[in-house]
Amino acid sequence: MVSVPLPSAPPLLPLLDGVPAQGAHSDLVLGGGDFWQAGRQPRAVVAAGILFNGLSPLLPHGHGAWVDQLAPVPGGVVAHISDISTGSTYGALGRVVFIPAATAHARVIAQATMIAVGPGGRQVWVQTAIQSVRNGKGVPASFRSPTWAVNLDGRRVSPVLHLPLGLVAATESGPLTQNLRTGQLQLWNGTNGRPIRMNLPADASFVAAGRDKVISWSCGGTCQMDITDLTTGTDAAVELPRTWVPPSETYPPPSASFDPSGQQLAFPLNCVDAAGTTTAENLFVADTATGTLRVVPGRPLTVASSPTTKPVQLAGSWDRQGRLWVLAMSPDNGYYQLGFWTGAGPLRTFAPAQGSPMTLSAPGSG
Repeated sequence: MVSVPLPSAPPLLPLLDGVPAQGAHSDLVLGGGDFWQAGRQPRAVVAAGILFNGLSPLLPHGHGAWVDQLAPVPGGVVAHISDISTGSTYGALGRVVFIPAATAHARVIAQATMIAVGPGGRQVWVQTAIQSVRNGKGVPASFRSPTWAVNLDGRRVSPVLHLPLGLVAATESGPLTQNLRTGQLQLWNGTNGRPIRMNLPADASFVAAGRDKVISWSCGGTCQMDITDLTTGTDAAVELPRTWVPPSETYPPPSASFDPSGQQLAFPLNCVDAAGTTTAENLFVADTATGTLRVVPGRPLTVASSPTTKPVQLAGSWDRQGRLWVLAMSPDNGYYQLGFWTGAGPLRTFAPAQGSPMTLSAPGSG
């Protein structure tokens, strides 16, 4: 049992615009420098460094830990917890930890620099690099990284493949990589490691992958989201609203989440002005079957223009009841706010809270 007292602070300003939530409950997991189980009372807060070794606080001296990936799996979530003592907060070698939603202890199932949970959540693809992946710098074009799948008990369930560094997703066919320098996407056969041809635009950048779909975006005169069906090879396009574009970071890929049906996808977009400066961020929901796009209710979050200020950020994740949970975080100010949307009506919000989570997931919703 770990108890972390919250420091006293002045009233926190709301980050989300909506109506107060009444009576809603869902087990949510939030990760950053700490790990929160936000749906429990009292709220459970555990330092990420403790989870790093499967609930063991005996870390080597000088090591730090950061939860940089969370993914729902049957019975809980899988977290990638980076060792940030190297100075990298994403893509650093770390532990892959299965965290049950019930009272069972967390357990380390692999070591990796990147992970991708396969459809259904029964397999977790892991990739281990020897050198830093900071936006691909210092990584030769010919570099190959050991990549394989494990189950939730940590047992390897695939051959060890040697694939280009840049694991971003996993499909029924196998893992998907994105070249850290060129941004090119490639699907690989999970049994023999051979490339699988996909019908993608040449300038496609990864957004998300489902059981039989790969979602990417490309920008020509306008930006569009491309929905590629892996079973038929067909491609459908959803035009993005004018002045709204995907986040500029090419790696890691922008946060995106499928609903339990695998049809609706939530993802953030940035609003840019005529000079190309990002001024705001909002969450959108795309229906991959109908090709329609909706904006989640509420005012967009204003993005600070100062290059030394970390912008307020948004992330979304569906729970098993089909509610879209929204996380807004203000890293520089050290607080966050949660809300949820049922797909109709306003966004329903909870009071802001102290802490700096950067990602969220609902256990077992994948």
